[in-house]
Amino acid sequence: MNLCPNCAAEIIPGAKFCHRCGEGIVEKTKTCPTCREDSPLASVFCHHCGHHFGKKTRQPSAYEPAYPLDFDADDLTDQVKTLFFGQLRRRVAEEHDAAKYSDYVERFYDSRFREIYNLRAGQIAEDALLQWERFGTEALQDIDRRLETAFEGLLDYFIIQFCPDLNGVLLPPAILKYEKVQPGKTDLGQLIRDFLDFDREDELFYFDFIAMPPELMANICKNFLFAERKERVWFICDLSLKGNGKEGFAMTDRAIYWRAPFDKPRRVLYNELKDIKKEKKWMTVNGHFFNANPSLNLKLCKLLKKLRGWRPVAAAVS
Repeated sequence: MNLCPNCAAEIIPGAKFCHRCGEGIVEKTKTCPTCREDSPLASVFCHHCGHHFGKKTRQPSAYEPAYPLDFDADDLTDQVKTLFFGQLRRRVAEEHDAAKYSDYVERFYDSRFREIYNLRAGQIAEDALLQWERFGTEALQDIDRRLETAFEGLLDYFIIQFCPDLNGVLLPPAILKYEKVQPGKTDLGQLIRDFLDFDREDELFYFDFIAMPPELMANICKNFLFAERKERVWFICDLSLKGNGKEGFAMTDRAIYWRAPFDKPRRVLYNELKDIKKEKKWMTVNGHFFNANPSLNLKLCKLLKKLRGWRPVAAAVS
């Protein structure tokens, strides 16, 4: 309530003078945070730009989103679709053949996946808008994570189910069930078997280490497999030309071990995986060269990306 400073009569909102004594009234105002103009103190909306005074002001964010959106409800779904095609181009260039990108796009429009994605894009956009309206710039990092997970799952589904003839490497459909895999809640051994699809590979894998020739096992442990005593070894792959175990790779419940020809042995813990890149004829793990064969390189690249940050169950609990 605004009272006249001379006679204490209640002032009619917006009045310039007191209706009882004629005293001039200086109305209290507030400054709009958007346009910096003044409006009456009781205003719900700015008289100049329409800013809602009751709505929390978005603070500038230092976080730069990997998937920039303007959060306009009218075209947010179209923005999500545009981002998806950007990720499709990146995926084709990184894992398959950049020259075939137009073939993948054509397959997108000619296949049933187009209808599936149109529905999913609307759901993704609705989820992102809800997060933005609730938390503003504080939600940008979470929105990025959600978009990354959604795009990765959709790309895997599209490329594996609808583009096997374009890929160059036959990727196992079992990969698709691990879209939202969580450490400690998934059988790591089964995940590795599903991703690498050993039965379709010509390389020599060992799973029964007791049955291995002792000399071969000794060579492998001497040259690249330096597992700790309690570390569980899932498999060993001998990549040496002479079958003597001097080069190859192995995976345990904690790390990947390998040795490439003319290089020193490497070990990278899953929770230290940072940069995994698939090159044309090889791959790199945290900047270190790795090469098995084109099929294994791609499947291992996808597997290690899924295992980034993974810790053994016992370590996660402690």
